[in-house]
Amino acid sequence: MMSVPTHSPNANRLLIADTDTEALRLAAVVAAKLGYAVASASNEAQFCDEVAHFAPTVILIDPQVLGANAFDPLRWLGVRLATATLILTSAQDPIPLTPEEINMAYGLEVSSMLRKPLDEGSLATALTPTLNLSRRISEADLRRAVDRAQLCTHYQPRMRRDADGWSITGVEALLRWNHPEYGLIFPQEFIGVAEEHGLIGALTDFVLQDGIDCVSGWNRAGRRLGLSVNLSPKLFTDVDFADRMSEFLWNHGVAPEQLTLEITESAALNDPSGTLEILSRLRARGIGLALDDFGIGYSSLTQLYKLPFSEVKIDKAIGMEIPQTPAARMIVRAIVDLGHHLGLAVCCEGVESKIALDLLHKCGCDHAQGYFIARPMPAEDLSRWIDAHGGAAALRAAS
Repeated sequence: MMSVPTHSPNANRLLIADTDTEALRLAAVVAAKLGYAVASASNEAQFCDEVAHFAPTVILIDPQVLGANAFDPLRWLGVRLATATLILTSAQDPIPLTPEEINMAYGLEVSSMLRKPLDEGSLATALTPTLNLSRRISEADLRRAVDRAQLCTHYQPRMRRDADGWSITGVEALLRWNHPEYGLIFPQEFIGVAEEHGLIGALTDFVLQDGIDCVSGWNRAGRRLGLSVNLSPKLFTDVDFADRMSEFLWNHGVAPEQLTLEITESAALNDPSGTLEILSRLRARGIGLALDDFGIGYSSLTQLYKLPFSEVKIDKAIGMEIPQTPAARMIVRAIVDLGHHLGLAVCCEGVESKIALDLLHKCGCDHAQGYFIARPMPAEDLSRWIDAHGGAAALRAAS
């Protein structure tokens, strides 16, 4: 049995159940970096013992391997009414059971399914949403972060499809908080506090200013990149936002078409008439608009033609399933076809493998984003990364 010590007590406990020592090692390292306490099991006896005594909150398991001797770990967990979230791994393509089938058959919650061989990017993507974010962030903490310059922006490259493969033509700006005690904190832990206490405007202004400053510098260096920024629904009450944004771009030497603002479906549905006015003002000034997280939750197709979007982004939960799930591939093709018939560009997030990137190229998806391409990184690292790959215009991922 292997254990990777982290902070104790820990509300995030991962049990890795597999007979592959390399998979065990890699998953343990990635999970420990994210803040999990980790235990592993490579046989039936260890598995049962760790479930009982380690009490995992998440189980990363290959049920075919662990159940090779007629032991069905999923049935065993279901009988014991296990509450741990499952992440399934398998070398089979496609993975034999879907999350819905496992839930119906065993009463277990499956958050994601990963195809082997495992890699650091797909593991981090699968493990991050299952973290129990128990740190309590207060309004005062967040105000101090803004006042003391603890915020920073990381940039994740986006690739654009062309006849020869893919090229890097843009980035998405992602807010981070360098907390003096907790280290790097991700937005899902503090955006709710910011929206509740009227700080979301300050955070959005920070990301926009930092991102446009970077784009301005890249323009001067001859490296023309597009910038995508998430826009909070709380800002849809500001009818002057489009004018201020247009002026800000002009003053920094950034063309409006270099900026795309990403809006979630829920934001677009909150106040349709007010949203339409503000989005129309932005589009009239040449700024791009993307409908974000499309394909999960309440997906209203009417948003695609009633609101002036220029792009639709397929949610990463679907993108991650492309290599192993035929239904996910069919959904992606359908969204690509629908988007193109409506005159919209289509971007797929959650691209975690070359298989996924190749499939997106074949079905005509315009843009791709995910850990297979690159993880989010500080601006200075992004410049070095692009230089190492031969420049933004020349970077290719053969399909």
